[in-house]
Amino acid sequence: GTRLEFKIFNILAQSLVEDQKRIDILLEKPDSKLISIVPAPCVDIVHDIFDHIHIIAPSIVYPLENIPLIIRIHDTYKNLVKDFTGALQLKLNDKIIPLQFDAQYHGFLKLYAPAFSSEGTYTLSIAYNDMVFYSNPMVCREHKKSKKLYWGYIHGHTLKSDGIRSIEEYFENMIKAGLDFGTATEHDHLWETTDKDFEEIKKIVKDATKVNEFISLFGYEYGTWYTGYGDICIYYEDEELPIFRSEINKFNSTNKLIQNLTPFKGDLMMIAHHTALRPGYRNWDVFNNELEKLVESYSTWGNQEYPSSEGNPLPPRYKFFGYGPYAKKRGPILEKKGSFVQDALAKGYKLGFTAGGDDHFGIYPSGMIDPDNGIYPPGIMAIWAETLTKESIWNAMQNRKCYGTTGPRVIVELYVDEYFMGDIINIQDKQEFEKKRTIRINLLSPIKILKLELIRNNKILKEIAINHTDYAIQIQDLELFDNICLKHSQENEFFTFYYLRIFLDENHMAWSSPIWIIKTL
Repeated sequence: GTRLEFKIFNILAQSLVEDQKRIDILLEKPDSKLISIVPAPCVDIVHDIFDHIHIIAPSIVYPLENIPLIIRIHDTYKNLVKDFTGALQLKLNDKIIPLQFDAQYHGFLKLYAPAFSSEGTYTLSIAYNDMVFYSNPMVCREHKKSKKLYWGYIHGHTLKSDGIRSIEEYFENMIKAGLDFGTATEHDHLWETTDKDFEEIKKIVKDATKVNEFISLFGYEYGTWYTGYGDICIYYEDEELPIFRSEINKFNSTNKLIQNLTPFKGDLMMIAHHTALRPGYRNWDVFNNELEKLVESYSTWGNQEYPSSEGNPLPPRYKFFGYGPYAKKRGPILEKKGSFVQDALAKGYKLGFTAGGDDHFGIYPSGMIDPDNGIYPPGIMAIWAETLTKESIWNAMQNRKCYGTTGPRVIVELYVDEYFMGDIINIQDKQEFEKKRTIRINLLSPIKILKLELIRNNKILKEIAINHTDYAIQIQDLELFDNICLKHSQENEFFTFYYLRIFLDENHMAWSSPIWIIKTL
């Protein structure tokens, strides 16, 4: 046979590490079909040199309770620098704790810092050489006063469908990124993810779940394109329930899906994904609020909340596969009118907000990454819950006690009087809401908060320039409920809702889930 020798020069490597990255080579001979070189050569994409230290701390802690910390040594692209060694100084509450970071840690260390003795707001720092790095902010509160805030990521893909990492590495990376909960959501197509694959995933979900450490749920992505049925992630509290594949005729529309899921309401949950992205948009005319309590307002496909024509700085975009200086160019804006999250809210649907992903890289650096294919960086989901258990996380999701950001761990609290984000208040139980509603907002961010918009019924009620990392305000809405309320599209109900749209430094954003006030007829 003929021996061919290939020499490959000036290859642009991806920014994220990957073992045994396959390089597919196609040979085209004159008047012949393309020939694939088998086996394809592989290379290891490895980390670069040290760039910074990332410190991950819990957002809410209790007095006299030791503080779990994660220290990650990153290169420019937030890959772990596995051969790093160095003398660090950990500073907490005027205490300086020397820490020798050795290569045996492979760029990752979990440890416990001394507890705080009193309530307050705290930030931990690490000094290395002449540099200082800071953790995300922490709030120390008494047990009886607060739920805890947990961070997670519930929409991503592995080699079980079209991701690039094994599901085992995917879960390992979530945990090493300091996430409290998370899961993979493989595509439901049989040609991608078999029944055997799903059984293996269910076992990994069970094995990964450890109370007070990490919680996982079984889920998958119901996928249809160009139909209006949308891409919908379906999550199970009971993973033994059947799987509803979109390619099967009796499940192949949103209406059919809802009919078949209804007997299991409470035990599973639908979360729509990239609702306003034109190729995979969601038709909101078909909807069941008993099954669908949350919506993914942000992902790698952009902010689905509202259109670019109204100022959305991160509008829904499709991929752009560039190279060289164009590798991070964003793809074209592809919006679908009528399919934004605000369109669903205007119909009276009670949807809390999440953020996350559709991530296919599985690296989870717990901070902004900007992959090399022109999509947006993945976001992160926050849940206010009593404890880090599967039951508590599930109940919080069912009751919309959650919100999303584009990555930063911003602490967001929204109240209307004593009611918290996600609540639905019948005005018959709170008649003073007919004339006055007091909105309380508390924000604490690791990066600068540029601007806050308080949204009422999809309109900006109040816009505030902040330019600081923390902010609190109390706002009174004195307009009569009957003058501002909207009519539900399907129910005999009038309603008003409030939520927060937060603009952060470095082109980041965050959103609270809404609070609704309703009047039933």
